[in-house]
Amino acid sequence: MNDTITMSSVGLLELAHREYQAGDYENAERHCMQLWRQDQTNTGVLLLLSSIHFQCRRLDKSAQFSTLAIKQNPLLAEAYSNLGNVYKERGQLQEALENYRHAVRLKPDFIDGYINLAAALVAAGDMEQAVQAYITALQYNPDLYCVRSDLGNLLKALGRLDEAKACYLKAIETRPDFAVAWSNLGCVFNAQGEIWLAIHHFEKAVGLDPNFLDAYINLGNVLKEARIFDRVLQIPNFNTKCVASK
Repeated sequence: MNDTITMSSVGLLELAHREYQAGDYENAERHCMQLWRQDQTNTGVLLLLSSIHFQCRRLDKSAQFSTLAIKQNPLLAEAYSNLGNVYKERGQLQEALENYRHAVRLKPDFIDGYINLAAALVAAGDMEQAVQAYITALQYNPDLYCVRSDLGNLLKALGRLDEAKACYLKAIETRPDFAVAWSNLGCVFNAQGEIWLAIHHFEKAVGLDPNFLDAYINLGNVLKEARIFDRVLQIPNFNTKCVASK
């Protein structure tokens, strides 16, 4: 009988996770609360409730369930990270940073913790430490192409264009159809005066994602700078796209 109850609880938590991933927060919360009423010490349920409330912008409740999870297990890195998310959303960056740093100290291979830490460091203006946080995340999983592209964006903002270029190239190597990295690489080439390479990469980006507004605008602008007006006119609805972006 106990095994049946346990399996039922595990199955319900898995269902709640699937609902959460699908954005069905109402049913995810309902199933979590059903589990929580059965066992208020289940940290998996507490963590998921914290995440659900965060996504629903109920920050106080999110913090409450993170705190309950920490009381049950003071070494639970994910709970500190969730609490950090609440503080960051409230603009309390110092508290957010403290929680993210504590999370990765508790769990040195906690990739999401490093990503959250990097975003908070950027918000706090500490770009160099943010670079290090992204690099650490990528050491644990080099295939995170979105994270590598974010690192490239940060390096580009710091003027470290060759390092940014290497990040975008690696992201494309990992995910060849990642249009954002193609467009970002085009921006680096444009900044370095490599107009034809910039055009090639912007064209590749819009070829991969015909709805990629920024890439269209980047392509149109670099073509105009190069005075290749006939190709600007070939961009579908270029003027409309430019107006829509304002």
